[in-house]
Amino acid sequence: MERKEAERGLGDLREVIALIWSEADRFVKIRLAAALLLTLIASVLIGLGPVALKLVVDRFAGDVKSSTVPVALVIVLYVLSQGLARSVGEIRALFYAGAEQRMVRTLSERLFTHVLKLPLRFHLDRQTGAVTQTLTNGIQGYMLVLHTLMFGTLPIAMELATIVVVLSRLDQPAFLLCFSGAVVCYSILFAFAARRTQKAAKSGSAAQIDANAVMTDSILNYETVKYFAAETVVQRSVRGALVRTEAEWVRFSRQFAVNGLSVATLYTAFLGLTVLYAARETEAGRISIGTFVLMNTYVLQIVRPVEMLGSAVQTLSHGMANLHKMLELFREKSEELAKGDSAPLTGPGALEFSKVSVSYQSDREVLKEVSFRAPAGRTLGIVGHSGSGKSTIVRLLTRLIEPDNGTILLDGVPIFGVSLTRLRESIAVVPQDTILFNDTVAYNIAFGKAGSTREEVEAAARLAHLHDFIMTLPEGYETRVGERGVKLSGGEKQRVSIARAVIKQPTIYVFDEATSSLDTRTEREIMQSLRDISFHRTTLVIAHRLSTVVYADHIVVLDAGFIVEQGTHEALLEQNGRYAALWHAQQQAKSVVDL
Repeated sequence: MERKEAERGLGDLREVIALIWSEADRFVKIRLAAALLLTLIASVLIGLGPVALKLVVDRFAGDVKSSTVPVALVIVLYVLSQGLARSVGEIRALFYAGAEQRMVRTLSERLFTHVLKLPLRFHLDRQTGAVTQTLTNGIQGYMLVLHTLMFGTLPIAMELATIVVVLSRLDQPAFLLCFSGAVVCYSILFAFAARRTQKAAKSGSAAQIDANAVMTDSILNYETVKYFAAETVVQRSVRGALVRTEAEWVRFSRQFAVNGLSVATLYTAFLGLTVLYAARETEAGRISIGTFVLMNTYVLQIVRPVEMLGSAVQTLSHGMANLHKMLELFREKSEELAKGDSAPLTGPGALEFSKVSVSYQSDREVLKEVSFRAPAGRTLGIVGHSGSGKSTIVRLLTRLIEPDNGTILLDGVPIFGVSLTRLRESIAVVPQDTILFNDTVAYNIAFGKAGSTREEVEAAARLAHLHDFIMTLPEGYETRVGERGVKLSGGEKQRVSIARAVIKQPTIYVFDEATSSLDTRTEREIMQSLRDISFHRTTLVIAHRLSTVVYADHIVVLDAGFIVEQGTHEALLEQNGRYAALWHAQQQAKSVVDL
């Protein structure tokens, strides 16, 4: 199990590196290369610094082999190696900062675009807060991983490699063996620690995402919370999620502390072994005092890269844990918006469903061999109880989901062969729950068509019988509607939705329960607007309130995913079947309400 986790972690790391390089433009690559080069040069100089110190000590101790080396030169070399190592961080920042921010911008844009292009099935199984936190964590994880690789892991590896090269040139195999043994032991310890800490970090990151999802969901539904005075219930739920998050991150910190103690114990053992051996060799005259200083310095110096490596392991584990969920998002297959015929749809809008079946889950079929036709320029009503599959027809038509079986034709052409962009541009949907952006009225109307002019926005508002109301607002079309349109009434939001559909000038209109949540008077006004804008356009009216489909040219009655009746309003009443029973029940209920 741990081996599989390690392999998965290495795979994620390779995927992250490939992602970073593929997303980097020329500007980023040049600056990253410059920053990396400066860092590696500084690492080599740090590794060579003790050699210069050895030469100085041997000269002062009267060592003949080093007496010809100018003291001033070796002192300059030593000071330069130490000084450049300290100042390289500032120089490196000049190259790295711009590249990092460019990469953050590029990756953020790609992430956001990818999530928008994911199919409906993905979004149905996700919470908004979880996706948002995954994006945030992914960007943070990317920054941690890039910074750790660039300025943690690689420089440390270069410094250790320099030390190994120097020791191999000293003709002291015992020292080289001791140092190499220390590096190998540290590597084994860190490999083991990396698996443990990464597993703990993944659990902490997942718990954090879940906690954010719970909080976001509670805030989005704040009205419901207040209606039921359920603040305590929500707080308890959020507290539980935060407690789990706290526990997971504490477990991560505890694991890291254990790793740190293990490293300290290992370091103490090798320090004692090396210093004792070097002291005996110096006392016997087999190595110079400078060599003793060099070995002691290297053993002490290895502490810094070891500590940095330990910090790098923690940071890398944290970053990879944050990136794990983001990589899963990237692996999700997105919609291919441009695939298929991208020519504008200029046909009259004849629509046909032929034996269409679909299921959201393998064990629950929503539509079962549904077939109907909507001739061009005519209105088709689709009615049925909640859960009968009415709204699924809208999702199939706009290809938010794909049918398991059957064919959907638009002007005789299977819609699967039409690019998603062109198909959705030719269809305007007025949904039951109108969701508006926290922007101006004009922006929300113009959202229906890219590049809309103010004249087109106002013309659409007039057709939706909305213009006069907008002109009474303090800032007219520039009035902000609030988050999800909370500053507008239900009828006003619905009219904005209608105007947004009108401005598209679509081939097909779809009104999906567009008046179900409105009062009778507002419903009558909205229905008149719908009939006005959809005159001589192919129109689907989906409703459970039958009064909204009376004027339809043809009506389809759904029940449990099957079409049980079809015909005009009058013909269905004469059949005295499911439709007629529903009509009489609703009329009786309306009479009671009117009384």
